[in-house]
Amino acid sequence: MTLISQSEFAKRQGWSRQYVAKLVKSGKIRLHKGKVNPDEALKAIQAQAEPSTVLRKPASQDHLPVAPTDSRQAVDFVTARTMREAFRAKMAKMEYEEKAGKLTEASKVREDAYRAGRMLRDALLGIPDRQADILAAETDPSIVRRLLEEDLLAVLEQLIQTKK
Repeated sequence: MTLISQSEFAKRQGWSRQYVAKLVKSGKIRLHKGKVNPDEALKAIQAQAEPSTVLRKPASQDHLPVAPTDSRQAVDFVTARTMREAFRAKMAKMEYEEKAGKLTEASKVREDAYRAGRMLRDALLGIPDRQADILAAETDPSIVRRLLEEDLLAVLEQLIQTKK
């Protein structure tokens, strides 16, 4: 039984000292007089490992997977399932926010903005037709200004009332 320090064990495994200390603290690795038995520690870790971690280990050089023929990379099952669940969660969140009134369709917003812009444009372009004769007869600039302001405010108030 060869005993080595925790830092030496970490170095041999390619892990950090902190990770090995965490394994010791959680009880996955037992210490003998403050030292680690590497064979015993590896067996203990493998016995307590999650079975799906075997699927995530990189393939050995002898059995390299065949590269896919298209430009997309092949995805393993666990990654694909994780991606699918993340997508489902995002879709559920979007549906919830849409039903709660926090989200709306972009095309609907564009249509409403276009309609509102057209209404404003049409209302403002109607001012000269309504005010031309009245303003032509006025000689006092302050009265002309007041009449224009009143008509503009009336148009804007009318647009506000139609939105409510």
